Parts: sequence; C-alpha cells; structure tokens
Amino acid sequence: MWMLLHGFTGSPRSWDEVVARADFDQEPVLPTLVGHGPDWRRGEPRGFDAEASHLASMALGLRRPRFVCGYSMGGRVALGMLIRHPELWDAALLIGVHPGLADEPARAARRAVDSDRAQRLRGEGIAAFVADWGDLPLFQSQRNLSSMILEKQDAIRLSHDAHGLAHALEVIGLAEMPNYGAMLSSLAVPTTLMAGACDAKFSEVACALAEASSHIDAMLVEGVGHNVVLEAPEAVATALNGIERRMSR
Repeated sequence: MWMLLHGFTGSPRSWDEVVARADFDQEPVLPTLVGHGPDWRRGEPRGFDAEASHLASMALGLRRPRFVCGYSMGGRVALGMLIRHPELWDAALLIGVHPGLADEPARAARRAVDSDRAQRLRGEGIAAFVADWGDLPLFQSQRNLSSMILEKQDAIRLSHDAHGLAHALEVIGLAEMPNYGAMLSSLAVPTTLMAGACDAKFSEVACALAEASSHIDAMLVEGVGHNVVLEAPEAVATALNGIERRMSR
C-alpha cells in the first residue's frame, strides 16, 4: 500500500493524474503536509523530525508491503521517514529529492532565502507569491504544458493560506532538514530516485546517490523538468506499479 506525499504548495489533489493512471492494489494514503490546506492551524505544530515521525505513525496501519513516494518537499520528508523508521517500509520512490544540506553556511543561506519567502507570503499574500513561484527557473519546463494542467496547479496553490505556507517553509523547509547524505549508503530499503532529465541539478543528485548505494537506483524521465508528478504522471504511475509488482511477489 502506498503513501504519497505532495510537494511545497501542492496537496493530495496533486496526485490525481498519477492515481488515475496507476493500477494500485489498494487506494493510496494521501496526507497533507504541515502548513498546507486552509485548515492548517488545526494540526499540532511540528518540525521536520516531528513531521516525519507523525507521518510514519500513520503508516503503521497500512497493509504490507508498504511503500512511500514523495515529491520535492514531500520527498525530503519521505526520506526522513526512511532514515528514521526503515523497518516500516518495503520500498520507496522519491522524486526530485535533496538529501540535505552538508554544512552550516549552506543551511544559513537557504534559511535566509526561505525566511524572505515566508515574509513575502505574509506581507504580499498568496496570489502574488504563487505568480512569482511559478516563474522560477526550476519550473521553466512547465511552460509546455496545457493551460488546463497549469490552471489546476494554480488552483491548488491558491487554495492554501499564505501564513500556512510560510509556516511550512520555516518548519520543514530544506534548511530545517537534517543532512541525510552520509546515511544513504547504509539505507537498506530499496529506493528509486526519480528526476526529470531536464532538471540537471536533481538528475545529478539522483545519479550520484545511486552510485553510492546498492539499494538505490536512479530513474531519469526524458523531456520533463523538476515536477515529474505534474509533467509526466504516466511515468510516475508506471514506476509505482513496477515497484509494487516487484515487492509483492
């Protein structure tokens, strides 16, 4: 049974096209990350490790074999679960994932970036932030997508509360994530790292991590960028089904 974790500004609805194309044995579990959703204030305050442990506790009730897939911010939280609670998982697919910042200067620099983004969210509101977020070079490849796909993505982003997204950056942003890079070589959970081939940075990360561990494979999806879930849902669905079939034998 799969747990699917969306990325920053996403929601469980971000997986709609993947789920529609996949042939799951059971319907996946689709949590909402801390800070996301209009009712984000109802949840308990959680930092990165606490969010990973919270979601891991949800997995205890899932039927085995038990799998986790996460994209970007969701992929980082999923990686935290794999490192902290490897006994819970039988396999994983992590999309556009970063293993964590290696030193304090890098962490401080990223925290400053995310702090600026959080201030802009609180000061300028969700609409202005979403417009600027979509223009980041990281998402340039999405300009080839249909207006219908992009409008749905914008609707999901705009459904959030600006203060909630600011909170998410401050508590589970990349700067708040432990550095798991050195731990991945000993990770025994079979893990596939997927990246869009047009996303040079995360393609390089996936291939480098795969070379360092016999339990990690890299999978590059041609013709798409960072958000493979949005740009190539068929490829994601095929990968999920392939992992499920292999591990269910």
